Amino acid sequence: MKKSLITLSMVFLLAACGGRSAGEPVPPDSIITGVNYVGASVSDIEKAAALYGSSVDLQPVDQSEISENPVIDKLAGRAGVSASTQMMRSVNAQIRFMQFANPSADARATKPMNVQGPGIAHVCYQVDEKTQAYQKFLAGGAKHIGAKDMVHLNPQNPVYYAYARDFDGLISEIEHVDMEKLELISPPKHQYRIRHVSLATPDIDRLVDFYTEFLDQPGPRRVGRLMSVSGEKVDKVSGLSGSELEMAWFQIRNLELEMFQYHSHPTEDLKDPRPVDALGYNMIVFDVSDMDAARKRLVDAGGKIVSEPAPMDGGQIMFGRDPDGNLLGLQAVAKTSVFSSQNFKNNGT
Repeated sequence: MKKSLITLSMVFLLAACGGRSAGEPVPPDSIITGVNYVGASVSDIEKAAALYGSSVDLQPVDQSEISENPVIDKLAGRAGVSASTQMMRSVNAQIRFMQFANPSADARATKPMNVQGPGIAHVCYQVDEKTQAYQKFLAGGAKHIGAKDMVHLNPQNPVYYAYARDFDGLISEIEHVDMEKLELISPPKHQYRIRHVSLATPDIDRLVDFYTEFLDQPGPRRVGRLMSVSGEKVDKVSGLSGSELEMAWFQIRNLELEMFQYHSHPTEDLKDPRPVDALGYNMIVFDVSDMDAARKRLVDAGGKIVSEPAPMDGGQIMFGRDPDGNLLGLQAVAKTSVFSSQNFKNNGT
């Protein structure tokens, strides 16, 4: 039976979307209107750009320097912080790589993120199998985490999964989709997309409650509440023996937010947040229509304010943290700005 294009966003076992379908417009009065970018601290920005450009087709759209910026100094907890940044764009979302000039001692001592977190654990790239993106990622210097060969989790769905770390320890999930077996009415317009950014949590109920209120999305899709997601094939992806996990998803217009809790491998509840200049994913920056309303939404949901609105990147930005300590930016910029989530035509569908 023929399937519509939207099926591509719905059928995958461990990448199911949340309350809205991928690409569905947000209501016109929404406060959170999209995801501007996911931040990532790296040791060599040119090397990172080359790896992600050659493997998952991220394209450079902006280079900038951050220095003498009170906002970044506040996040880092010290004065005089500077960083080079490179914005890399897919068809629906973007990653901002940041190379800090002088990482703090705490940042240098911070270990790479575990698969089970805690924190912003990985970014997922969904690609046409013909691109061989996973193989290119490994050839570029990344290391597989579980089985080297991609794993076919569900025989009914032509999707293959793998986790791998780049040279800085950042984890990527790559999904290869056999498009021919989907029997689509018309082929997809794009071979590559960023599917989701994923949060690993010690308390998924707490995190779901927060994002339900913050995003104003009741009833996100969840799996594993009654029976954990587990099995030998899951272990081969995660690299963790005896994996048992629970998952939830929210769709934020142009990008999916995934969260998961490993019940088999308890995730630490951090007392102190991960340093912003430590290697790894360091922030999720949301596109907001009203800074005051977004601030109130974050606080009412149970989050904490880190910095008040201030100029940055041609607009205004403020930062807060969710109950797990994940750093969230609330940014208001012009729709034509390179930083805006409004750049993505039809949200990349």
